Amino acid sequence: MKQENNQPISGTDFKNYFQPSSLKEALEIRDKYRSEVKLVAGATDIFVQYNEKLHEVENWLDISRIEDLKKIEKKEKSIFIGPLVTHLEIIKSDLINKHFSALSAAALEVGSPQIRSRGTIGGNICTSSPAGDLLPPLLAYEAKFHLSSRKKSRIVESDEFFTGPKKNILKDSELLTGIEIPISDAEVYSFWKKIGRRKALVISTLTLNLVLEFENDLIKRAGLAVGSAAPVPVRLKKIEEKMLGKKLSQLDYKKIAEEVKNRISPIDDLRGTKEYREDVAADIMVNALEKIEKERVSG
Repeated sequence: MKQENNQPISGTDFKNYFQPSSLKEALEIRDKYRSEVKLVAGATDIFVQYNEKLHEVENWLDISRIEDLKKIEKKEKSIFIGPLVTHLEIIKSDLINKHFSALSAAALEVGSPQIRSRGTIGGNICTSSPAGDLLPPLLAYEAKFHLSSRKKSRIVESDEFFTGPKKNILKDSELLTGIEIPISDAEVYSFWKKIGRRKALVISTLTLNLVLEFENDLIKRAGLAVGSAAPVPVRLKKIEEKMLGKKLSQLDYKKIAEEVKNRISPIDDLRGTKEYREDVAADIMVNALEKIEKERVSG
């Protein structure tokens, strides 16, 4: 029996490999080639997605050398994160740990040390997987995404960006050029949890992020987002609204948890059944509220 050679890329090469050092040049290339160029930064997702089909990509746009997209900066009322900031840099950032601890906790759960040191926040966003670990914190913290093309720029709310499994509103002439997260003056507490079939190197079965801001013991703002529980990472605004203006002691934790269970739409897959995800989401929601309550009491 003839054995097939398992090296389909042998002798095959791409047409163009662009590696600009400026955003201006990158946007020009993006505008010229549109959907005919494959965008990469850390390239941790595309190597898995294409595996032995990399030779099918004719044009590459590697933006990994654009230094302007690698910064974490504090502005007057927000933190600006460049899309090329790696998960490891998020974990180590004093600014992010101080203001958005759940984002740091989520970054710590991504893949392996090698993936965290190479994969980027922009890649996690633009891959737009419902299981993307950084996406629920970005939704819960009300992040905004800066999108730019050669001709114009726009800013979109994070909960308007995702449209389906691995789909988003980014146009084929645009690049994600920044993530901006508002800084709150209130008393802020956050909770992040990832459930998977093992402790490391796992795609999430379910993730939940809760952010509560307090003023005079009353909940001033709530951010609640869940991943791996719908075709897109979802922010549960209806449940957030029911918590506003109340003390934690006035909330019925189990009732809120039941609402979370009823408002998500998970699927059955290898990582868990629909019913399992719904039950886990409810349990985690109770844990989130209890943990924040305990932290506030302990001071």
